[in-house]
Amino acid sequence: MPRDHHFKINDDRWLWRYSRLNGSAAGWTEYTKKKVLIDQTLTNRSRMETEIHEAIHATLGPVISEEAVTNSAKDISRILWSLGYRIQPDQ
Repeated sequence: MPRDHHFKINDDRWLWRYSRLNGSAAGWTEYTKKKVLIDQTLTNRSRMETEIHEAIHATLGPVISEEAVTNSAKDISRILWSLGYRIQPDQ
């Protein structure tokens, strides 16, 4: 399982964690707590898309609609996947 990461986003320290999520969410951004959760069972392009989706939430905050975030993450992940970007097995 990937380890926790810490990133600086908009001058704040954020926790990026992979764990088993309850319900149907593949990822979750807790903007006020500066925490991103990604379902640890995701793989390949679905994991990449979820990571991009949650990164958009973390960087832009609540000023952008869920629909815009979802569409942007799908487009960006499709482009990066087509360009050959892949997740290393041990990350």
